[in-house]
Amino acid sequence: MLDFPFALGSSASVSAALWMTIASIAASLLLLLYTLELRLRRRLRERRRASVIAHWRAVIADAVTGAVVRKSQKLRRNERQEFLRLWVYTRSMVEGAAAERLIALARGLGLPELVRRQTNNAHVGVRLMAIQAQGFLRDPANFAELAAATDDANAFVSVVAAEALVAIDADRAAARLIPKIPSRRDWPRTHVFKLLQRAGSAVGEPLYRHIRAATDDDAAYLLQFAEIAEFDVRDALAVEMLRSRDAPEVLAAALKVATGHAPVPRIDELLAHPAWYVRMQAAKLLGRMGRTEDAGRLEKLLADKEWWVRYRAAKALVGLSGVTVADLEQIRLSLQDHYARDILDQAIAEAGVR
Repeated sequence: MLDFPFALGSSASVSAALWMTIASIAASLLLLLYTLELRLRRRLRERRRASVIAHWRAVIADAVTGAVVRKSQKLRRNERQEFLRLWVYTRSMVEGAAAERLIALARGLGLPELVRRQTNNAHVGVRLMAIQAQGFLRDPANFAELAAATDDANAFVSVVAAEALVAIDADRAAARLIPKIPSRRDWPRTHVFKLLQRAGSAVGEPLYRHIRAATDDDAAYLLQFAEIAEFDVRDALAVEMLRSRDAPEVLAAALKVATGHAPVPRIDELLAHPAWYVRMQAAKLLGRMGRTEDAGRLEKLLADKEWWVRYRAAKALVGLSGVTVADLEQIRLSLQDHYARDILDQAIAEAGVR
């Protein structure tokens, strides 16, 4: 009777199903064992990585604080990338003697040779870190290679290379980068401001020279970065552009960069310019200049057809040091245009001068 099921014609299919079940169980067990092996390997890698990070973090900390650096330090092949990440992160936060000690540590461990090889790595992340490290190492021998990298089609690679150039030699970098900025409008403006700020006083002369020689479009683009230059450079640029150019974008950019410490040409013409954004910047400049005699000019702009011009004129008028609350009330009562009265009321309320 027990052999009855196997004696039927269905015995072959039952046997096949039985073997398939056994195979499925075996495959599941193998998959479980493989998964456990992967987890074990991952934990072992994480432990080794944590040990490497802890070791080199302590070494880097000793270098930063000026403690006696442990002798016989050797950077193993499988530790290079972890050390490089730690070093770049720490180096980005320190300057002065601590930075010099970190550079000495890196040179002693052969880091310059490593990052020089990785600068042309196909992996963008590896390449970016290598370029950053070259800047932090401040090796003039890398300047030419990094200057070539500023032409890279990848915007992040090129702008990080530009920042590295500034870290190596601010004067040479400013002369090299400023003519390139108009053609690299894919560079984030915050990065451009940052690298020019790091260059410091080195940007004033080349920026002035290249803006004067630039086309209207390039000059208008470059003028926005002139805000980080010294006041005398900014005012000299503003006067030069306002005298020699007529493009509305250049005029607005020049008015915006002027500090208000020096008189500017064509002010009455600019206050009546057809482009509203030129009139707006002219009104803001009068506010920065703070001259009581400009109150009449600003009063006329309160009735401008463009809201932003009216608003900036009202803000400038309220901010003039020689204009009292009584003067403002008298101006408000004399205004015939209700838009002019409304905008002056708003500016007075925002300033809290009543």
